[in-house]
Amino acid sequence: MGVLSPAGFANPSFARNQFRFGASYTLPVDLFGVIAANRESAKQDLAAAELTLRQETLLKLHETLTAYVQLQALETQGFAIGMQQQHIAAMVDRVTAQVNTGELGTTDLKLAQSELAHVEAERVRLDGEREQALAVLEEASGRRQLPSKAAISVPAWHVGDAKEALPVRIAQAGEQASEAQARAERRALWPSLSAGADYYQYQGGGHDQDTWSVGARVSLPLDIGAFRKTSGADALAAAARDTATATQRKARSQLAALRASYDAAVANVRALGTELDYRQQVVAVQEELTKVGAQTVEDSLRHERDRVEAEARLAQARAQALEAWSAAQVLSGLAPETYISELEAL
Repeated sequence: MGVLSPAGFANPSFARNQFRFGASYTLPVDLFGVIAANRESAKQDLAAAELTLRQETLLKLHETLTAYVQLQALETQGFAIGMQQQHIAAMVDRVTAQVNTGELGTTDLKLAQSELAHVEAERVRLDGEREQALAVLEEASGRRQLPSKAAISVPAWHVGDAKEALPVRIAQAGEQASEAQARAERRALWPSLSAGADYYQYQGGGHDQDTWSVGARVSLPLDIGAFRKTSGADALAAAARDTATATQRKARSQLAALRASYDAAVANVRALGTELDYRQQVVAVQEELTKVGAQTVEDSLRHERDRVEAEARLAQARAQALEAWSAAQVLSGLAPETYISELEAL
């Protein structure tokens, strides 16, 4: 190879070695928005992934709170059962003494003893449930600890519209990503344009030569599979739209059910709090009447049982209210930091 010219044909200068140095660059031109559509699809996929991460965090917090309040309710019931066991044991001793003196019959003693056995069995059952709840709490939070004796107050209800629910936002992000992908597939059926430029330098034979070039390339898609792929992307986009609509309806139904459960639980907490005060006063009065023989052992045991049941129902109602509130926060997509700070402020 060498530098050839009409004047150099008689004695052309050839080089044994020739060197070529250069660089080239090609830039796609987004003439029909294919690149922009792919970029939008990736952006929505990232948004959906971030929302899913928040959902997983909130679900773990909800699981932890649920296990905590259930364990706290069991602790409350266990304390009430313990108090009941002490009262009935004292009653058994008192009735035994009265049976020995002939003041009461053996029927009352057997009734008190059977009630004590029933309470002891209930205590064993609560201990088993307590260990199960403690294991769930340890799995959810990574720590094995008993809850505090102070009951958690029920937070006020503040949940936005179902349109802003976290599953709805995740579904909408998926819908937008699918639509952007379908748009990219449709626009990929149009001709694509790319611009390129290169520079090279030739050295050899005692001559140096620079070459420049600037050009454009137009590509025509002729693959029949691209049309089928576009049809599939359109079908996926339509399915994503239907999913987003169905998710919004489901979120609205779930929020309504959680609000009803929360309101019912809060109403039960208020009613059972009043009832528990009444039951405690009745038990105190009935215990004194039983000591002087003005009340039967059966009636005294029944009032004691009613008091314990009221305390258990109060603990469960408080746990139900907290669980409904927590589930609503997960559904609404409350920031995990806000979720924790609201509980700490109670």
